[in-house]
Amino acid sequence: MKNVLIVEDNETNMKLFADILEAKNYNVTKAFDGLEAYNILKKESFDLLILDIQLPILDGFSLLKKIKDENIDCPNTLIVSAFAMDKDKQTAKALGCNNYITKPIDIMNFLSIVEKLTN
Repeated sequence: MKNVLIVEDNETNMKLFADILEAKNYNVTKAFDGLEAYNILKKESFDLLILDIQLPILDGFSLLKKIKDENIDCPNTLIVSAFAMDKDKQTAKALGCNNYITKPIDIMNFLSIVEKLTN
């Protein structure tokens, strides 16, 4: 079973992502802010990090930078964000993000990307 960490502060989006993945037999861990995710990543390993950008305490880009700067083992990363600007996608890529999709998500596309990143 593949382990996925979802970092999302919106409860509706968190429930949607978790329900989709759990229905496909992924083991899901949830974090509602970047600092909580950081602390989890220091202790546990995952096959995929699904990350929002606009988060309380520590935003998604700052989390990725902290992971990179501290050489924390980071899984493949999928950013799911309402931000659709090219500069955001370029920043994400520079910080090691593997893929970037915008909200609202297309469920089939979301699942396809998750499957590619976890295999």
